[in-house]
Amino acid sequence: MLGLLKAAFHPAVAHRVLRRPLTYELLGRLGKNAYSRQNKRAQGIWFDFTSREMKAALRRENLVVWANAFFPFELLHALGVSPVHPETIAALAARLGLSRQAISCAEAGGYSPDTCSFYRCATGLNMENLLPPPDLVISASYLCDGAVKFFHNIARYYGCDYFLLDVPYHDTENARKYLAGQLEELAGIIAARQGKRFNPDRLVEALELSNQARDYFVRTNELRRASPSPLSGDDAISYVLDMQFFGPGSRAGADFFKALYEEVKTNVDSGQGPVAPEKLRLLWLHYIRPYYPNEVLSYLEEAGASICFGEANYVYWEPLDVAKPFESLAARVLANPSGGPLERRADLALELAEKYRVDGVIHFSHWGCRQSCGGEYVIRDLMKKKGVPMLILDGDGADSRNYSREQTRLRLEAFLEMLEANK
Repeated sequence: MLGLLKAAFHPAVAHRVLRRPLTYELLGRLGKNAYSRQNKRAQGIWFDFTSREMKAALRRENLVVWANAFFPFELLHALGVSPVHPETIAALAARLGLSRQAISCAEAGGYSPDTCSFYRCATGLNMENLLPPPDLVISASYLCDGAVKFFHNIARYYGCDYFLLDVPYHDTENARKYLAGQLEELAGIIAARQGKRFNPDRLVEALELSNQARDYFVRTNELRRASPSPLSGDDAISYVLDMQFFGPGSRAGADFFKALYEEVKTNVDSGQGPVAPEKLRLLWLHYIRPYYPNEVLSYLEEAGASICFGEANYVYWEPLDVAKPFESLAARVLANPSGGPLERRADLALELAEKYRVDGVIHFSHWGCRQSCGGEYVIRDLMKKKGVPMLILDGDGADSRNYSREQTRLRLEAFLEMLEANK
């Protein structure tokens, strides 16, 4: 399936096909069928969902809203807009070999190489007119510094309104009320832009679908404690994470996590996993991994080391209360352990290392990510006190220029040798 995508999105033809809704309609059908034949129904649902959203945005079937990964997408699904999430598009562009050209375009336009490559990539794709123009732009003020500036610049570029979801640092009762008020106000604004009144029943339906997805995801994460690990780390930090961000609140999101649970349960029941035999179990820290062609995760798996869990897949929020929809969404946002004091993220990392019985931890130090990388040495010191080795692996999620195959492989080899010696 990846070969089909690379052929369709080859740089020589990309500009002719990426702006056509029919491209995504055809790819969605082909991808869904192809993955289903490979017994990867969940991945097929993701592929179809992503393709349909891009097709709808390009056709401008609804209000087109750009929003970042940490915005509660239940609200957008309830409002019936066409959401565009540039982080996903940048990751896909990197995987298809389109990111280098897009990043170069953004840097030529004044974007510093020190900024996050995902937003440089999305900027370049936009400058090349490969993304559907927004009617409205939204971003949350946490976790990523680059998101606020990127989305603000996009709104200025198109001359449309930009709304910042101001997320307080501490999770308190007043903070939840403040955030819930912003979400409710924003819902009314978007509904008015659509020429209709906000329908609270649609939001209740979106929260119910989100709770269904959450329940299956929690059960899936419990299954991932099995040995061998029943879910590939590559999958978990790519399309699974994408649906975790953007799927909740949609019917596709609920169907996806149900299908994922069933696939993982089948692997557990049969004692199968992507890494066999499983010699080492690893915890992956950070929401990001390298998405351009590289051998980081494949080398780990070939060496018998499975990424049995990643902090990004942790379900940190309680079931949403449909009787208090905006308050529940606010509580979900504020519960993110990567926001607020570093102690929350550090405590979670220690908890996950123990729960999933890991032999070691890899923290992917993504270039340009101040939020996550700023606390990596604190977490490493805490892991050391607990006797859990941790590797800080420097790299980049979307810009392959910051990837050295030889240096990365050497560091991974040394780390795995140390872990095997400790067993």
